[in-house]
Amino acid sequence: MKGEIIGVERAWELDERLRLETDSVIKIKLIFLNAFGNRNMPYEAACALCGIHTSTGYVWVRRWNKNGYDDLRESENQGGRPAKLSENDLKHLEEILKEKDYWTTKEVRKAILDKFDVDLSDDTVVRILRHELGLRFSKPYSIDYRRPADADVLLENQLHLVFMLLKEKGILSEKMR
Repeated sequence: MKGEIIGVERAWELDERLRLETDSVIKIKLIFLNAFGNRNMPYEAACALCGIHTSTGYVWVRRWNKNGYDDLRESENQGGRPAKLSENDLKHLEEILKEKDYWTTKEVRKAILDKFDVDLSDDTVVRILRHELGLRFSKPYSIDYRRPADADVLLENQLHLVFMLLKEKGILSEKMR
C-alpha cells in the first residue's frame, strides 16, 4: 500500500539464514533485509547497498513478512508475455533450416509464417536464430553462373601448359615461385 510504513518481521531469523545461505541471489535479499531490519540502516541506503530499486526492496520485505524464507526462494520472474514459438516449434524450425545451405532473414521469417502461422519481425527472427538456435550470420559463398562445370580441370591444364612453355624457354622450376 502506498504510504505504508513497513518493517521487517522476524528480524532475529535473518542472521542465521544469512550465515547458512549459499545461493548468491538469496544472499543479496537476506543482506538487504538484515541491513534494514537488524542494523537500523535507512531503507534507501540498504537499497543502494544491494544495488536494487526501492520498489524491489518493498517487494522483498513484503514477501519476507508474508511467508518468510520460503517466499524469498521462489522464482520472481513468473510473468511476461509467453513465447510465440514453443520449444518443439524451435526444434522443428531448426530441422527446416537444415534443408538448405543458407537462408536470408526474410526467408526464415516467411518459413515461420508458413509453417507456424506466426508473424515475427525481422529483429525477433534474428534474436531467435542467434540466441535460441545458436546460429551465426555470414555472407554465402557466391557461385558464378558463368563458371564452367569443369573449371578445376581447365585451370590445371592451363597451369600445366604454362609450366611446359617456361621449361622450354629454360626457366628452372625452382625459380617459378
